[in-house]
Amino acid sequence: MYREIKKKKLILDNRKPFRKETARLIAEINRLDWIYSSMQLDGGNLKKEAVGRIINGDFLTDISINEHSIISNYKGVIDLAYDMAEMDYYLNEKYMFKLYKILTGETEAEYRKSNPVLRMIAYNPPHFKEIEEQMELMFNWLHSNLYQTNPIEKAAYLHNKLIEIYPYQTSSEAMARIAAQYHLIRNGFPPIQWNISEQEYYDAIRIYLKNEDIQPIYDVLERGVFNKLEIMMQLTAES
Repeated sequence: MYREIKKKKLILDNRKPFRKETARLIAEINRLDWIYSSMQLDGGNLKKEAVGRIINGDFLTDISINEHSIISNYKGVIDLAYDMAEMDYYLNEKYMFKLYKILTGETEAEYRKSNPVLRMIAYNPPHFKEIEEQMELMFNWLHSNLYQTNPIEKAAYLHNKLIEIYPYQTSSEAMARIAAQYHLIRNGFPPIQWNISEQEYYDAIRIYLKNEDIQPIYDVLERGVFNKLEIMMQLTAES
């Protein structure tokens, strides 16, 4: 499938710049897919239509203030991610903390100071005193030439490595997905809709933690990119 993805990406690159209205529509689709599917994996149950309305500025009285706030935070994350990608910034500790603060609303960004037992994935992450070193190693790996021929594969590893470290007090899974999405868009791919249930998502993480097998998460990313490129091909066919 990756060969087909590269072909579609090349065709779309040759169609750029897209018409203003088409580019706006693609951006709206990407934003909605990113926020809606991430909220589903965070344990939310909002319908996609409601998420879309809130993204567009509606205040829904039957939706909690907290859910409105989460959507607003995700919008801020996406805005910063695209700004970073436009400037071709490497993902590093500084920018991960910036994204984390926007996502969580925290005023101070720091790594976790506890040693949680993650029952949903049957896993004990590294001791909190090891996090800084583990993150440094991960960023060195990220900026190396490993898996350069397939950014989707590297995004899958990045996602799984971040969850393996579990660096933040809250939202480490969400931050892992944000990091994977950023790696995709920085390499010219669209962000995906995570087309996987919460149960399947945690099953995929458990498989990686047990066997270092990225295939389940890779399959989600690869299929997500393929599907999004298909939509973009259709929308730009006459641009």
